[in-house]
Amino acid sequence: MARMSADPNKSNQIYFTVRDEIISGKYPGGTFLIENDLCKQFSVSRTPVREALIRLAQDRFVNLIPNRGAMVPYVTIDDIVDLYQLRTANDGLAAFLIAQNHTDSLLARMEESVSREERMLKDGNISPIEISQEDFVFHDLLSSNCANKRLIDILNQINNQMRRFTRAAADHYALETLEKSVCFHRQAVDAIRKGDPAAAQAAMEGHWKEMMDGYIKRSVMGTLPLRI
Repeated sequence: MARMSADPNKSNQIYFTVRDEIISGKYPGGTFLIENDLCKQFSVSRTPVREALIRLAQDRFVNLIPNRGAMVPYVTIDDIVDLYQLRTANDGLAAFLIAQNHTDSLLARMEESVSREERMLKDGNISPIEISQEDFVFHDLLSSNCANKRLIDILNQINNQMRRFTRAAADHYALETLEKSVCFHRQAVDAIRKGDPAAAQAAMEGHWKEMMDGYIKRSVMGTLPLRI
């Protein structure tokens, strides 16, 4: 007899809760997720827990180690480079598509986000974490409105992986890179307003390459927190 699948609602709840806790840093790299503890936390049997852990492993939030369980992996500079290379190509495509076809409402929201970033950078009392969060607002607007469902799924997965380390790395060392990031955002918005897909794509590709170079530089300098 085939094994019955767990209640998908329970499995989804466990997946999203544990994923968000990994992203937030509640479960840092090196943490083992114990099935019994998760069963008690969610008041479920092992089946939905195992299904959620398998899904988390597929999305690279945990490594399944035989006879030991699920371990949250550390973030490495190689992980960061891989993700930023993917983001460069895919965010560039999203910007290209939006410049071809966008609403006035979307353009206004993107301009508002860039303006908020510019104001925040001028305000010495705003933390880099808050600026980084607004950076995600801008990119969420870009990725979720590109009118390509498969591209949206790809960008969401990359985005969730990136959130693990961007919050930890949003310190005073990141301000220079954040300033460059906002300049690229402004270039992208201007290109979208003009209906110039190639320029919008170039702005986003330049943005992510600059960000990646910044992380590599910090890794060499020893100022990049990777034990997360």
